Amino acid sequence: MMRSLRGFLRAAGLALMGILIAVLLLELTVRILNLAPPASSPGWFWKSPDPQYGWQHQAGATGRWFNPYNEYNVEVTINSKGLRDVELDYSKAADEFRILVLGDSYVEGLRVPLEQTFSKVLEQRLNAGNSPIKFQVINAGVSAWGSDQALLWFRNEGIKYEPDLVVLGFFPGNDFLNNSEALEVENFGSVRKPFFALENGQLTLHYYPFDPQQAPKPTVTTPIKPTVGVADESPSAAPLQSWRPWLHRNSALYRFVTPMLRESVPPLARLLVRWGLIEPGQEEIDAALPADYIPVTYGVYRRPPTEQWQDAFTLTNALLRTLDREVTAAGARLAVVILTAQEQVYPALWDGLLQRYPAMQDKEWDLEQPNRVVYSILDGGNIPYLDLLPIFRRRAATSRDLLHLRHDGHWTPAAERLAGESLYEFLVQNRLVPVAGSAEPSAAPTP
Repeated sequence: MMRSLRGFLRAAGLALMGILIAVLLLELTVRILNLAPPASSPGWFWKSPDPQYGWQHQAGATGRWFNPYNEYNVEVTINSKGLRDVELDYSKAADEFRILVLGDSYVEGLRVPLEQTFSKVLEQRLNAGNSPIKFQVINAGVSAWGSDQALLWFRNEGIKYEPDLVVLGFFPGNDFLNNSEALEVENFGSVRKPFFALENGQLTLHYYPFDPQQAPKPTVTTPIKPTVGVADESPSAAPLQSWRPWLHRNSALYRFVTPMLRESVPPLARLLVRWGLIEPGQEEIDAALPADYIPVTYGVYRRPPTEQWQDAFTLTNALLRTLDREVTAAGARLAVVILTAQEQVYPALWDGLLQRYPAMQDKEWDLEQPNRVVYSILDGGNIPYLDLLPIFRRRAATSRDLLHLRHDGHWTPAAERLAGESLYEFLVQNRLVPVAGSAEPSAAPTP
């Protein structure tokens, strides 16, 4: 009997030792390959609330920006004027041609170093020629900004930079939504910024200056944040909760595996939440959603568009026409570059969304519909534009270079370069920039 017990304990000890060695080897591998994100939290570069725009960059902010999958890990600096760019003066030199790039997180480009953003790729290409002119491309993108905030910022700040050309990066995936108070509130649950409205055919600005205490309170809130799990209710209900900070701080393997579990094995992730080993995350959000839930943002692809989306299209038309007029009045030209959503470039991702949200399967969808709406707006205003979607689709079909980050969804360095190169060719071909051996920029470029 004792001999059998000793044999069992010896076998159990060897098994435990083998597991421990395997875990240590995995930990070492994750560290050597730099697969896990840092133990510290990402930097924060925005101030909110802000009376002008709802939120904007915090001037002088610095830090690292990364996601739980460690798809990127970038040192970020916001300059003294609140731009993700080098230090700049408002006034420009006599031999300088300035391009101001407006937009949201795609323009901001926090997933790559500043010099790899498409704005700076464009600047490098323009300055690589023999032109006596110095080109400066200014990155004025801010995460989650709509065309309305870009318009307000141009009025307040952008005009001070004396731009010769203004390029608006328009992201059909959410810019229409961001411009619409009704859709934005449905998506986020509250009024978070000033909004324009069309009243008697004229743009009227509401909630300006913005004060969150004066903004209307929502009556219905979409569950877009993790629900509180049992792990947060009491220590007795989450017996391993005290281990979580130590594991996150000391184990790269823990930080690497946790997001993978959330994505690949949600039931196990929810169990670990209840044990207290991981914090509530996307798996808790998904579990709280009703069976008929369809993310608001995908309504831009719905055929036919709902009345709210039609109103957003109409409002966006007025905003872009107004921006064009004000840019022209400032002595500059406006051009638009239409950005890409990952589900537009990679059809398999859209198929995955239909599986994730079954209520979408009996609806009709058109992934090119928002782009056609943008064409109609810009053609009607004679505003030159470049649509990157066909360019990105061709590259995705012929190259193994990933253009959109798998988890984050934003552009990779390869996509930033492709966008910058494509924009350079577009601006030169349409004579929107002066180049060596050419005349002045054209007064009437073609899309």
